[in-house]
Amino acid sequence: MMILWTFYALLSTACGAEYDYGAYDRTRDDFRPGTFPDDFIWSTATASYQIEGGWNASGKGESIWDRFSHTPGKVDRGDTGDVACDSYNKYREDARLMKDLGLKFYRFSLSWPRIFPDGTVAGGVNQAGVDYYNNVIDELLANGITPMVTLYHWDLPQALQDRYGGWVNETLVEHFNDYASYVFQAFGDRVQFWLTFNEPKVVCDNGHITGEHAPGIRDPTLLTGYRAGHTLLKAHARAWHTYDRNFRQAQGGQVGITLNLDWAEPRDPDLPADVQATDRYMQIYSGWFTHPIYVDGDYPPFLKDELQKLAQANPGINSLVFTPEDRAYILGTSDFFGLNHYVTRIVANRDIVIGSGQTFRDTFEATVAPEWPRAESAWLYVVPWGLRRLLKHIKTRYGDPDIYITENGRSDGDVQPPILEDTERVCYYAGYIDEVFKAIYEDGVKVKSYTAWSFMDNFEWARGYTERFGLHYVDFTDPNRPRTPKKSAGFYKDIIANNGFPEGAEVTRMVQDKVVLSAPSMSWTMLAFWTLSMLLTTACGDVYDYSVYDPTRDDFRPGTFPDDFIWSTATASYQIEGAWEADGKGESIWDRFSHTPGKVDRGDTGDVACDSYNKYREDVQLMKAMGLKYYRFSLSWPRIFPDGTQAGGVNQAGVDYYNNVIDELLANGITPMVTLYHWDLPQALQDGYGGWVNESMVQIYNDYASFAFRSFGDRVKLWLTFNEARVFCYNGYLYGSHAPGIQDQSLLSSYLCGHTILKAHAKAWHTYSTLYRASQGGKVGITVSMNWGEPQDPNLPADVAAADYYMQVSNSQFAHPIYVNGDYPPDFKVLVQKFRQAFPDINVPDFSEEEKASIRGSSDFFGLNHYTSSIVGHRDTPAGEIVLAIYEDGVKVKSYTAWSFMDNFEWARGYTERFGLHYVDFTDPNRPRTPKESAGFYKDIIANNGFPEGAEVTRMVQDMWGQCRGSGTGYIGVSGALLVLSLLVACRYLIVGL
Repeated sequence: MMILWTFYALLSTACGAEYDYGAYDRTRDDFRPGTFPDDFIWSTATASYQIEGGWNASGKGESIWDRFSHTPGKVDRGDTGDVACDSYNKYREDARLMKDLGLKFYRFSLSWPRIFPDGTVAGGVNQAGVDYYNNVIDELLANGITPMVTLYHWDLPQALQDRYGGWVNETLVEHFNDYASYVFQAFGDRVQFWLTFNEPKVVCDNGHITGEHAPGIRDPTLLTGYRAGHTLLKAHARAWHTYDRNFRQAQGGQVGITLNLDWAEPRDPDLPADVQATDRYMQIYSGWFTHPIYVDGDYPPFLKDELQKLAQANPGINSLVFTPEDRAYILGTSDFFGLNHYVTRIVANRDIVIGSGQTFRDTFEATVAPEWPRAESAWLYVVPWGLRRLLKHIKTRYGDPDIYITENGRSDGDVQPPILEDTERVCYYAGYIDEVFKAIYEDGVKVKSYTAWSFMDNFEWARGYTERFGLHYVDFTDPNRPRTPKKSAGFYKDIIANNGFPEGAEVTRMVQDKVVLSAPSMSWTMLAFWTLSMLLTTACGDVYDYSVYDPTRDDFRPGTFPDDFIWSTATASYQIEGAWEADGKGESIWDRFSHTPGKVDRGDTGDVACDSYNKYREDVQLMKAMGLKYYRFSLSWPRIFPDGTQAGGVNQAGVDYYNNVIDELLANGITPMVTLYHWDLPQALQDGYGGWVNESMVQIYNDYASFAFRSFGDRVKLWLTFNEARVFCYNGYLYGSHAPGIQDQSLLSSYLCGHTILKAHAKAWHTYSTLYRASQGGKVGITVSMNWGEPQDPNLPADVAAADYYMQVSNSQFAHPIYVNGDYPPDFKVLVQKFRQAFPDINVPDFSEEEKASIRGSSDFFGLNHYTSSIVGHRDTPAGEIVLAIYEDGVKVKSYTAWSFMDNFEWARGYTERFGLHYVDFTDPNRPRTPKESAGFYKDIIANNGFPEGAEVTRMVQDMWGQCRGSGTGYIGVSGALLVLSLLVACRYLIVGL
């Protein structure tokens, strides 16, 4: 029971026992059919730069997005909006598609530089641009579609950026007002719904803080972003007053602003610190622009105080403080509430003293529940109930305004074949639209419209065309840019035709079948605990002979894996590359170790290994022949930084090599998963610092990681910081059987090694999150090697306690800090205390509270290597056990990686052990590769995505199952893998080596 209790405690801590936001709550989440109010507006939306193209046509001026997208490295794949969807020429076709959907409203934006090429009235009007928008508006009206027009959707005239510095300069208030006044006059006789700005928070954050959007300004101090926001609020208010004074009486229209608001829940609603942190989050991310316009003309209290401090620390800048006149001028400058919503988060307090490189935004952490589905966009998770709660919040906090939902949608990837049966988007719209319905009828919120983003696939800013939000598929490889309705277009058309989900309608029955019948009846946390308890009850019964064949446990189960399941193989740099001193590469600890007599069996070295430094193209062709879509490999740190440090200089030949490997993989349809450190530390760092026992390595490693992210992250989306830290700390710093060969039976050196690794990993993860995640959209994790252990006698408390100790000390040294609470598991902490007592003159470090906060949650998935189970211990055809773990235990296994792609240098065993799917002849200078029978078998598994009923590979396994799993071969090894997966049931992770 002790081990069972321990697992339950781990799951409760990791996933939340009482506040399980991922659980299905029937009161909150059940589908409610019904029709919307008769005057409810159904709309879709686009933006000028994202769809128009014609970037320099007919007198249009350059925009900041033209300049930004033409700058290498700014947009994924080098995509631009030069042509985009070519709506500059195809707007009539678009209007017909909207009419076919049954739309009565359409939201689009004007391109400021298409109307005023240099952004100013004095610079002159481009009549061709005015004619274009007149034609668009008239075409919409001719098809019975009312235009809702956004004045600014991020494409500032480049001339204003060059001349004034863009939105940080309040001169732009007047220039924007001139532009707004002109378009009110030119189009206001037919346009009755105006939006001044789209998502000014994103303009400020992404354009002026992170730099991932145009104009590409990076300012981690936040100052530039908040200066831009200050100007935007003033510009909005000025345009609203201009319309109110000069045009409202004659035209009768309405003017608002579209704000993107997040919803947030405290991680622990009973913990005041989390509740207060959530309030800070909402003030910053949802109140920044909302509070001044709808409450009192000024920033919300917390943000106001922080901006005053920021202004005081930067004398001489434009003030970030509104005068009483400003406040009176800004308050009430919107005729309705324009809402874009995509994001819900779970917020916890971070009890820190703000130091160098930190801001008030670092006083909380925002996470998601592991059960929330993620779209293609790394930031976008599906949480429909968050929208309803946000709508109710707007009603109560901001004066019960009329709310126009001006964007809401979900992204898919740019894949082939294209996703036309976009069922996940259908489910997304069903869930979110139904939450709007509940908000109207159960909460009394005055929602007037719903706008699906987007009408069609388009240029998705820094992601280019790699993410697709559209109801219509656009083929960007075809010069004609044909549009094809997706399944979601037909679904949305049915919703519009029925004005919602009336009882008995076909669209309602479809939603009830897909949404209601698929709802789980218990939280995933409780499901995980139930699964664990059932498995452990079986394991702890009256029979303790784990080697006996148990049909319930061990029988083969055929079936296919999820459609998006990843099949991969793996290698490591020192094990395959060779070229140990070629082209400027520095010496690694494994070069030194293997060259030391007696350290490696037979005196083998990795000097040539598989010669993949020269044969990587051949390797990629073999991968392609296997049907692989993913490949995990590692970078050689000393091949990039020969002495390990950035100051020591970059070896460009090494960078070029990895660029070539990555490009070759992608050219053959294989996605790279890259490990930053697979044991080959630069020898100079071992000599100069003592290696991983020295915490100076944290910053040195971070410099290397940051360089790799920057150099390769435009193409690499899956990163692993370290491979099996426990193994190289134990083998390298305890037993001395691996490089650097340190024998310290006290365990102190191996402990210091692991302590440094955890801090280095966390720092690299935060570096990626801070500097690269927004622009690159990747994920960063760590590969943890985990064994499974069963008590010899489950009814003997001493054995149960020993098994529990084994799991904590052997498995949880790295997993517990990262995935549970930022610190070591209890039994391991006792071990650390013993170190401290045994070495009173040595600083045996603990983690500080700040370090715990930094380490906790510093992985986007769980990277798992598994080989060994005790008592019997061995791996044996594990894929069948993973099928059970996925479908019977609910474990979210995302990949399986066979170690290894080919025979290679097996560390201290040299070439005496062979793990490969391909045989390598190490006696031949050409290192020929020959597929083994296992390569063909794995190829068949990949091709069939598992073991489908009736497939040849399935029949073969069924015939061989008795031989593969006959009596006495050690079944606990495979079933142990299943139990490891059950322990991690609530975590999203990848098996990266097995």
